[in-house]
Amino acid sequence: MKLSSAAADDLSMFLLDDDELVTSLDIDAFKTAAPHEQSYVGTLPRSESTSEAVRARHTALAAVIRSVEQTCNAFDSVDTSAVAAQVSLRRRMGSLAMAASALESVASFVESPDHEALFAGEGLLAPYLAGVYLWINDVAETMGALAHDLNALAPDWAAFRERLDEVRWIFDMALAEAKRLENVIDLLPVEMHEPMDALRIAAVALKHKLDEPFG
Repeated sequence: MKLSSAAADDLSMFLLDDDELVTSLDIDAFKTAAPHEQSYVGTLPRSESTSEAVRARHTALAAVIRSVEQTCNAFDSVDTSAVAAQVSLRRRMGSLAMAASALESVASFVESPDHEALFAGEGLLAPYLAGVYLWINDVAETMGALAHDLNALAPDWAAFRERLDEVRWIFDMALAEAKRLENVIDLLPVEMHEPMDALRIAAVALKHKLDEPFG
């Protein structure tokens, strides 16, 4: 989903009832790596390229989110309070899916030789994307644990909130990096400006959604 930068001042548009929204993080935006030539050189250990590292990190995140979605799809309860909590969790999963989709739109630029250096260890985007990936992954795992508990009709709300509080600093760090990048936005290719803005907006929208009361 492409998010317009004009929506930056209206976060409420992202706080939707996305009960049926799922991610499409099957790394479709990433090219399939060409097979390595079979020779004695191919048998030697080789360093992982920047694009391979980003692709692997994105694939891992996709697997976590897909697992949570499958758990949510197994919801089957007649308990009124449990149903309300399950609906609330699915809405948060919708916001998570939107943030992950925005992240994919930025990360897929690594496949371009003209952009790959931005994602390398010393690249301009490396600290920011590391923080976003880490935070979204932790949020997804935390929601996965809650989904499992809701299926068992035994949600541990204190543990859920405690875990989100524990990773709040990662979000704060990523947001600080986003603001730093805004000050040097001219150093980024112009085609990345809108995806970067959309990612920041989607991440903030997810944080707002997580802070809302359940039910």
